[in-house]
Amino acid sequence: MSSRTIVFSPRARQRLQEIASYLYRQNLSNEFVLDYLNHLEEWLMTMLVQFPFSGTPMPEFGEDIRRVVYQRYSFVYQVNGDAIEILTVYRENLP
Repeated sequence: MSSRTIVFSPRARQRLQEIASYLYRQNLSNEFVLDYLNHLEEWLMTMLVQFPFSGTPMPEFGEDIRRVVYQRYSFVYQVNGDAIEILTVYRENLP
């Protein structure tokens, strides 16, 4: 088992809250939104903890910055030792 942990930056946490608000405004049930966000988090935990360097390098944003995509959401992150910091989350077609 890996000792890596995932840490969300304040900006990433804010973006996840904005995504949840957007989903709620689409008249989706609370249960659906919570389930969706839980699946998203489980995927991140599995993917990034097991394969932290699998993301696409993004040197234009800084050294060791990478991006993975899950269901059209991009997660920009950086590996710092045993910590994987999610820097931000975005979806191309949403504000």
